[in-house]
Order: sequence, then structure tokens, then C-alpha cells
Amino acid sequence: MTSTEGLAYGALFVLAIVLLLTNQVALATVAIVPYVLASFKYSFPKQKKPSGRNR
Repeated sequence: MTSTEGLAYGALFVLAIVLLLTNQVALATVAIVPYVLASFKYSFPKQKKPSGRNR
């Protein structure tokens, strides 16, 4: 994750919390969805592809 991505995810998290605290549940849901999808991107390790040199 680059620092720009980290900053964007942090901003989404703060936005979602602020919207929930101000009872804006619909807008908070819109802010939470990309945050959750981004967390899936880094949750699973990348699969190593075989080198093709199996003998």
C-alpha cells in the first residue's frame, strides 16, 4: 500500500465515522463500501504462479 492509498483509506474511515455520528446512515454506507472493498484487496496474499520449470 502506498502512502496515498493509506491516506485515502484513512479519510474514508474518518468520513464514515463522522457520518455515523451525525445520523447520516445512508451516506455513511456509501463511504463504508469502498473502505470494505479496499480492505479485501490487501486481505488475501497474492498467489505465486508456477515458474514452468517442473521436471
